[in-house]
Amino acid sequence: MQMPITITGRHIEITEALRDHLTEKLAHACKLLDKITSTHVTIAVEKNRHIVEVVIHSHGATLHAKEETHDMYSSIDQAVDKIETQAKRLKDKIKDHKHVPEVAAAEIEDEVGPPASQVFVAETFAPKPLSVNEAVESLLSRPDLFLVFHNAKNGLVNVLYKRGDGNFGLVQPPA
Repeated sequence: MQMPITITGRHIEITEALRDHLTEKLAHACKLLDKITSTHVTIAVEKNRHIVEVVIHSHGATLHAKEETHDMYSSIDQAVDKIETQAKRLKDKIKDHKHVPEVAAAEIEDEVGPPASQVFVAETFAPKPLSVNEAVESLLSRPDLFLVFHNAKNGLVNVLYKRGDGNFGLVQPPA
């Protein structure tokens, strides 16, 4: 499968060996994904730091990983490993979404009132206790638009969401 890949080098020449290594690693990770629309890799060298940033748009989701080490090949390997982990999580999420048990309409109507035909129970979970900074890091590593979590500082359930301007919003009940 030929995937569209754009490689940008900042303060580094993209050698054929680097391009081959990157393409080989990404090909393995991208086998897990369907409908890849674009893959963009930025490789940069700043003093002793070798930075690799990978962004893949696939199946309505964006996978993003950034790694920085003292060796370019190590940075590539670690960034692609992160992408692979995200791809597996996305694939599992899509697979699980197809097998969500349907809740009877009468059951939902009792809980939320009519019209039950418009309410879908997608998943149930127990929010994890996190600090706001940990929640931001968690949301950055996922394709989701929001994250529900227990605020470790005050013990209340909060919602962190990605805003259209690239920032984050935090919804929390009054203390």
